Order: sequence, then C-alpha cells, then structure tokens
Amino acid sequence: MVAGLINIGSENLSLLIAQDNGQDIEIIESLEYPLLLGKDTFSLGRITFEKTEVLGKKLLGFKRIAEGYGINKLTIVGTTALREAENLDFILDQIETKTGLVIDVLDDYEEKSHIYMELIRNFEKNRRYRKNDVLFVYIGTGSMGLATYSKGLIDSSQNIKIGSVKVSEMLKDLEENALYYSNLIREYLSTFYQPIKIWLNNKKIKTFVTSGNEIEFLSSLLNKEKGKVMLISYEEFQKLFDKLKSKNATELSQEHNISESKANSVLSALAFYKLLLEVSNAENILVFSEVSLSKALLYQKLLNRRYRRFFNLLQKSTIISSRNIGEKYFYEETHSQTVETYALKLFDVLRLLHKLGKRERLLLQVAAILHDIGKYVNIKKHYLHSYNIIKGSEIIGLSSKELDIVARISYFHSAQDLEIDDFSEQIEEHQDKILITKMLAILRLADALDVAHERKLGDLEIQLKNNQLIIITHTKEETLLEEWALRRKDNFFLEVFGIIPVLKKII
Repeated sequence: MVAGLINIGSENLSLLIAQDNGQDIEIIESLEYPLLLGKDTFSLGRITFEKTEVLGKKLLGFKRIAEGYGINKLTIVGTTALREAENLDFILDQIETKTGLVIDVLDDYEEKSHIYMELIRNFEKNRRYRKNDVLFVYIGTGSMGLATYSKGLIDSSQNIKIGSVKVSEMLKDLEENALYYSNLIREYLSTFYQPIKIWLNNKKIKTFVTSGNEIEFLSSLLNKEKGKVMLISYEEFQKLFDKLKSKNATELSQEHNISESKANSVLSALAFYKLLLEVSNAENILVFSEVSLSKALLYQKLLNRRYRRFFNLLQKSTIISSRNIGEKYFYEETHSQTVETYALKLFDVLRLLHKLGKRERLLLQVAAILHDIGKYVNIKKHYLHSYNIIKGSEIIGLSSKELDIVARISYFHSAQDLEIDDFSEQIEEHQDKILITKMLAILRLADALDVAHERKLGDLEIQLKNNQLIIITHTKEETLLEEWALRRKDNFFLEVFGIIPVLKKII
C-alpha cells in the first residue's frame, strides 16, 4: 500500500510518499519547496495573495507527482502558519475553488498529540532511558509543546505560543543591534522559565526527548553520526552554545552554507534548548531524527493496526492528565470518581439511544472528572470557574474544540431547572448542540445520583426497559435526597432521550 501526504509548514511545503514494508513505513519520494508562509503570518498577521497563488500551483504539482504513484487521494495538512493567519478561511476557499484540493488545518493540540505519539513509539525502543521521567519537547515554528512522560504515559503537558520562526520574526528588528543574538532570544524566553519550573514541580528529569531539523543541524555541528537516535550530553551542548552564541544569522549561514532563514531558526532553537536544559536540569538530549508530523501521519495511515496501541496510550494519558488537573485544584476525588463511574455506566446502557462513539465517551469521562473543580476558586458560581479552568488547561490528546465541549458540559451540569433553549442558542453548529446536549443530560443524572457526595447508592444496576431507565441501588441508607435531586433533573433527561429515569431501592 502506498500513501502520500502534503504538509504545509511555516517554512516549507513538503510532499512525502511512503509505502508499507510490513514492519515500518518506507519513504519512496520526498520533495520540499521553500514557501516561508510563517514569515507572512508572524510579521503581517496574514498570508499574501501572491503566496496563496504559489501555494495553489505547487499543490497541483505535488498532486500530479502523487498520481504518478497511483495515489488519487492525497492527505493535505496545514499547521501554524495557516492556522494563525487572519485570512485563513479565504485561503482555504481559494485553494479549494481553484484546485479542488481540501486542506485539513490541524489544531495546535492535535498537531502536538501526533508528535508525542511518534516520540513515544521511538522512545520505547530505547529501554535504557525508560526507567526515568522524561520531558518530551517539540519546538515548532510557531509554538512549543512540552509533555512529561512517566511509567509509559504522558501525565501532563504545556503548549506555549512561541516557536523558532515566530520569535525570530518578532525580534528581527533588534538583531543588528544585539551583541549576542542568541542571548537576546534567551532574555525574551526567560519570562517562561518560572512557569515551566513550577509546572515541572518535583519531576526528576534526566533526559529530554526531541526531534526536528534544527536539533539535527546542531547535532551535525557536534559531529554526531546521523542515525535514528542521537544523544547530546549537557556538556556537549554547552560547548556548542558557547561557540554559537556570538553568531548572527548571516555569519552562521555563510559558515555552514545554509539560508539565513534557516540560520535564524537554528539560533532561536539553540536558545530554546538552552532554556529547557536549565529549567529541567536534564543531563542530556535524546534526538530522534526520523520523527516528524508527516511521518507520524503516514505511519498512522499505513500501519493503523500497529498504531492502535499508541492511541490507547494517548487516551490513558488524557485521563491521567485530567486527574492531575483535578488534584492541582483540590477536587473532591471520591465524588469525582463516583460521578465518573455512574456517567460511564449510563453512557454504555444508553448506547442504542445516543449513538455516540468512543471519542464522546472519553469527553464525557473528562467532564465527569473535572465538573466541580471550579469550587477551588469559589463555591458561588463554581460552574463558571470550572468552565474557565478547563478552557485554560492543557489536556493531552484533546483538541481545543474538544476542550471547549468538555468545558461547556461542565458549565451547565449544575443548573437546577435547565431547558435546552437555555444553552443551545450559544452553540452555533447543530451537530455540536446534539452532542453536548446528550452528554450533558448523562452527566447531570450521574451528578444527581451522588448529590450528597457520599457514594450512598454504591454500585448501581442500570436497565433500559420500555420508556424507563431503571436505576437499582442495594443501599440500606436513606435515599430521599437522591430521589429529590433526580426529580429536579429528570425533565431535561426526558426531553433529550424521551425516557424517564427511576430510582429503585432493593435491599
């Protein structure tokens, strides 16, 4: 099987064509065109008409090459430069109108998740490092992703909206007057030092794991033998930093026969890596030279069955990350776990009615874990604080749209006499309204069943019979409060699913 992928990056437009060789993917064609879209986006805020025209023509050229390999349907993805362009919608419309090609602009969280999965896949092959906590680092052109990895799972992540090309564009006017350009960038990045330090908390990081063209170039300057894995010690990196810190982009490009834009990115990355080594106290950098977004997506496409295990790991990481956020805001763990258990049981019993899938089940689970964290800020209007905390958090594996769905469910979970019209008018897309409404109805019911936060009902048996949802408890405790709470929220549930929830106590 052969597949092709076009990646519209901030610096280059690239085409990769690969085939499945049984064990891995084999790249059979690799092409790049330097379009420098990031230069437009990060300096002008938009991509010019001229570059949009060139983009369309090059996409058609790449399409013809792919068709020569028998590929009729290309995957085309865009990242930061497109994602942050103010005129994105017009660009996508122009490209589709003129070429018939559809570009999938990846969400920032989504892009990082693909990279992290590929880093995990490669990292697990290197057993000597697996016993330590590690920091995954992805320095993109427009943003930097960080994730802590321990015991086979990512337990927390951070996404910082600054990358190697973006910082170069921001500071380019100061370069001529700066004695040491790398130090100038480091001074700017130092504002991120303390937040990252606090986020890492008590993690004992010995290695940070990364990939990318810039770190590969820096590795070559250290005479590292190019291969799938390269190790750079702290001492080696420090010597290289001392050697390059006084260089500007022009000098670096002339000395090593690279473009000035490439040299700028390298100097920016040098400052990023220096900061991360200092803040994490890592002893070395582990570089996986073959890891890239394009290869990650092609691997998923061609070897989907092999990749399922990493999707499952990512899903587990999503849950761990959510619980860590709950702990950070001192959530009521027992109540959270009870609501989570009840919500998932309800979801599974109602499957034929809601017709939602595994992804929606995961979003409901995250919402159940975090629905009350706003009480950390204030019990009054805690639902509003829950919404704001969730929207401002990083949950590995969830896109910004999915994070918004979780936040909205949490916002409306505690309203006493909620009507569908109370919130549906705030949601523009019809499909999202239906999705959120169904998950919200389930979460509200699950929360009502533990209204006293004492898990009084214990393990529930839930049955769907005719027009009733029979919820059976074997508790010996008084259940008047739970029955009352259920009555206050059953109208919404009835309106959504057309069935009445009934609590039955059988001793």
